[in-house]
Amino acid sequence: MTIETEAQKRGACPQCGAKLPDVPVSLCPYCASPLETKADREAKASVHSARIERIRAHKDLPEALAWTPPEGPEFHRGRRLSWWGSRLIGTGLILTGIAGVSTGAAAATAPALWLGILAAASGVWLLLKGKHAQQESLRFPLLKRPALILDRRSETEIRGWSGSTTYFFKLEFEDGAQGEFAYPGLGPQDEPYATNLPGVAYSRGQSLLHFRHVRV
Repeated sequence: MTIETEAQKRGACPQCGAKLPDVPVSLCPYCASPLETKADREAKASVHSARIERIRAHKDLPEALAWTPPEGPEFHRGRRLSWWGSRLIGTGLILTGIAGVSTGAAAATAPALWLGILAAASGVWLLLKGKHAQQESLRFPLLKRPALILDRRSETEIRGWSGSTTYFFKLEFEDGAQGEFAYPGLGPQDEPYATNLPGVAYSRGQSLLHFRHVRV
């Protein structure tokens, strides 16, 4: 049975007031403020705590904490949109420049002019959408914490002729807090993390960016 902290029972962070996720967490995913008291942590003492503490003392931990994982798929999707947006803006400027060579009334109806305006406007829209997607993916702080994978499950979504799989890993941290974090499947060549695996979890909000195995 999961023991909730007083902050979890209230459903909001006592520091920033943001609504907390349904699963118990030890830090607010919005402001990274601690949500548990010493009494909370002692009440949630786990049989896994000694093993997780050994991760904290491991010689490889400083290197693992210094490393920064690649961002998640939403960040890279936003970067791709921004790239295409900048290219369309450049194409639009070139086309409007070509139209500007013409003079008189013919210039106002030149196909190159209207194609240029359309390309530039579409590029601005894609660029803004991409930047927004990148900002949204980074709205939570990056946390690097010793953890143990307790369990995992997966959900597969079929879209047309293809599909995507999202894994959900239940993690326990050194303070006894537990939570479920989503991790995007990278294809059949990618082997998902195993249960009972100790290491360092790299997360943003409820998304798991990477899990680095530490042998203890």
